[in-house]
Amino acid sequence: MLNQLNRIPKWILIIISGLLTVAAFPPSPLGFLAYFSLIPLILVFVQDEFYLGFEKGFLFGVTLGFGVLYWLAFNKGTEWYWAFLSMTSGVLFLALNYGVIGILIGIIGKRFGKTAGIWSFPVIWVAIEFIRSFGSLGFTWSNLCYTQSNAIQLIQFASITGPHAVSFLIILVNVLICNIIFDPVSHKRKLSYITAILLLFLIPEIYGLSVLQKSNRMNDSRTVCVGLIQPNVDPNAKWNSKYFKNNMQLLHDLTDSVTIEALDLVVWPESATPTYLRRNRRHSLDKIIDHISTLDVSLVTGVPDYELTSSEEYKAYNAVFLLRPNSHNIESYRKIKLVPLGEYVPLSGVFPGLNNLNLGQGNFDAGEEVNVFQIPLKVKKAQSSDTTLFFTTVVCYESTFPYIVREGARKGSEMLIIVSNDAWFGFTSAPFLHAEISRFRAIENRIPVVRSANTGVSMIIDPYGRVLKRIGLGKLGWLSAEIQQGNPKTLYTKFGNWFGCLCVLISSGFLVTCFFKRKKV
Repeated sequence: MLNQLNRIPKWILIIISGLLTVAAFPPSPLGFLAYFSLIPLILVFVQDEFYLGFEKGFLFGVTLGFGVLYWLAFNKGTEWYWAFLSMTSGVLFLALNYGVIGILIGIIGKRFGKTAGIWSFPVIWVAIEFIRSFGSLGFTWSNLCYTQSNAIQLIQFASITGPHAVSFLIILVNVLICNIIFDPVSHKRKLSYITAILLLFLIPEIYGLSVLQKSNRMNDSRTVCVGLIQPNVDPNAKWNSKYFKNNMQLLHDLTDSVTIEALDLVVWPESATPTYLRRNRRHSLDKIIDHISTLDVSLVTGVPDYELTSSEEYKAYNAVFLLRPNSHNIESYRKIKLVPLGEYVPLSGVFPGLNNLNLGQGNFDAGEEVNVFQIPLKVKKAQSSDTTLFFTTVVCYESTFPYIVREGARKGSEMLIIVSNDAWFGFTSAPFLHAEISRFRAIENRIPVVRSANTGVSMIIDPYGRVLKRIGLGKLGWLSAEIQQGNPKTLYTKFGNWFGCLCVLISSGFLVTCFFKRKKV
């Protein structure tokens, strides 16, 4: 088999590896492909004795990027050529991460030999995945762990290690299978590799099974009655003034529908109100307060917001408001992690002229802190041992960053609310992958997740990543459920992504050692 593979051009093997990995991401049900999709890439490194590592990693990254992020080219908020340009530039930039992975693996392979090079794949890969999640250009959508979002029992250990250990598991299995098939080692050694693979699946599965069975036996009286709406409004039509009245009425009508049964909280999606609600134009804020006062329910809604910095200047925010019955006091959260080329143009702070580019971005300013809201629980008050709910919110893209959600959990958040608007990318894979990522945030911190998305996918998720209710893409509707307050006391919540940090430390140790070791002959 190895001789046959040697006849295939190396660049084709790398592209095959990238395409197999793409096929493992949601909404595809083929997540199992991830466990052997990297084998062609590993073989190419071995064939070339770990030379040209950057080129190999970069080509893989480009293939993966176009496959996972193609939907950026379908952005309805700008002209097609700007959308295509932003997609292409984003893919090429993110491919540099895989180029760095290739360089580092190449260095180790050339210095320590083939065996060390192959076994360094999981550590180096996860280290770079972890590092690239930080900074203003941080990105996590293509992390390998998200290919396993449907393997709920398997990924429960993310509450201990964080999501990067799931990526590590995937890559390690690839390495083991590659060694079993292509490495000319003894049958005894191959049997040990097979045993290792079985254990790598068996141990997490047993742990996940015990966790889920225990959750089914729990009789927690800390109940929250929550609802959400999915208005399914075209994002361009939303801001057309002639549709303003109809759009606002739709929000009120859906709220009436979801509150047929009494609720503690209702959630509207990102930028649900096509107005600066704080300014109370057309008495929009007054009408909402009157409505929720009649229903006796608190409301969380995504809104555009602003803050005057002088008589002529202001800052704009993509924000979330908490509104309470019989009160005009506004509590807010301002989105911290903005979308590059979507909500701001990178380097526009240095070169203000870049803000004049129409790439569909909103030119927002970033918020500064995670806010924990609290509301009284009224509906099940007689049955509950805890009559106050503490919760945090994130806006859209932020839900893909574990450390933002963890910060809220550390501050005492018992539930996560995600408001989102994936309508800009239509019926592509983006809304599905984005929604699936939310399941990891629930598992990591053991908190329920309520996700309201303008056009879908809206979901209510329990603290174990199980989807309790869902509204599909492109549908108008509402959901409500009784859910248990979370108990964010996981090892991940307490210690953070220690596993990712560990991989960075080990990788650093390898690389430092490389400078003091002669090339292996």
